[in-house]
Amino acid sequence: MRRDGYDGYGYAGGKSSLSAPMDKKSEGRSRVDRDADNLQLQQLEEKDVVSSVATVLSDLCGPGEWMPMEKLHTELLEQYSSVWHHNRVRRYLTSEDWPGPESKGKPWYGLLMLLRKYPEHFVINTRSKGRVTHEFVSLVSLLS
Repeated sequence: MRRDGYDGYGYAGGKSSLSAPMDKKSEGRSRVDRDADNLQLQQLEEKDVVSSVATVLSDLCGPGEWMPMEKLHTELLEQYSSVWHHNRVRRYLTSEDWPGPESKGKPWYGLLMLLRKYPEHFVINTRSKGRVTHEFVSLVSLLS
């Protein structure tokens, strides 16, 4: 049966109904791929920052020595702020990405959170006097 010059196949109706689920599936897959890529990039970035911190600590600390987070932050700013991408500097060397009272006055707060994720490499010592808290960090290898 012919209608409007087409042989009853519905004028690409089948194709459009098939392409919608395929598009959603490929969108979902590309989103999953993008998320996996972003996670991998974040892990590589963290690994690079952790390596930089370990280098600074091993260069400046002797066995059994601790470095105040303020000093570590200053050293990282001096050595890496012109090398690292500005997003990395913002994430780990400023408190911009860390709203909340615990990060107030601590531009190294993001760095502290990162180092806490790696207890196999870093030991963090916190000392409080009244309302003032000071954090110190050392490499596990320097303390054992």
